[in-house]
Amino acid sequence: MKTNTVIRLMSLMSIWMWTGEGQAFHPVLTSNAFLANVTSNTVILKQPYCVFNQPCPGCEIWLVAGLCSANGKFDALVNNSTTNILSLSPYPTAFNPSSQNFFLTRVGLLSDFPCNQFSNGPYFVVGADGICSGVNCNGVLPDGSTVCFKYLLIDANRTLVNSSNWSGNITLTKLIPLHTIYDGLSARSGAMVVITTILCVAVALLLLLFLIMLCVTCCAKKDGKQISVMNSIRIPRYDTHNLKERVHPYDNPAYQSDLKNYSTSSTLPKDGARKL
Repeated sequence: MKTNTVIRLMSLMSIWMWTGEGQAFHPVLTSNAFLANVTSNTVILKQPYCVFNQPCPGCEIWLVAGLCSANGKFDALVNNSTTNILSLSPYPTAFNPSSQNFFLTRVGLLSDFPCNQFSNGPYFVVGADGICSGVNCNGVLPDGSTVCFKYLLIDANRTLVNSSNWSGNITLTKLIPLHTIYDGLSARSGAMVVITTILCVAVALLLLLFLIMLCVTCCAKKDGKQISVMNSIRIPRYDTHNLKERVHPYDNPAYQSDLKNYSTSSTLPKDGARKL
């Protein structure tokens, strides 16, 4: 008799430990410093490694995401509902007026989150699917709302086996209307003012240089002077072996008047070309 009583007590204790195991855990934000843990409509949570350490073949981990004001409503529906728990609040209408204000989305198999592979690296992005239309899709949360999360362990029959505690209140970033943002000078930083000043001065100098070049060109045209790039290049005269005529097509005619200024035959030879 005593032996049977002890066995029953041990069985009840093991069942209580299994069902209460997840209650000690609650979803928390990831500690990855390179990620924006909270945005206006998404949240990044740590994945549920070693949350439900109990034998449950084929079980899956799901996440309840919704407004914190709907926590009690979800718990009451789960306790009193006899239908499929996953269809209690479809995502597309989850946050409409007079709706449940929560939705459920799949995280993964229980076997994918064992205790021996616990890591702070992996994370789960709530709202990764954007504005989606699936019943249990991972859709975005209401902008700027206060949300809570809860992990669920569900078996192959869509029956709730275990659950974690609710997370703490997480307030999403509230978007500011564009027309309310003041962009006057007093709202700008000192570095931004310095950079803007430097850029304005640089543009002014470039514009001044362009105007000077334009004025020089106009004045040269008024004086009747032709500005030519070819005339500014001094090309030395040379003779070719395949031309025996006295005509030298490689002379620069612009410098015919400068013959007296050149004394070397390598630049401008005398009128009598050297015969080959």
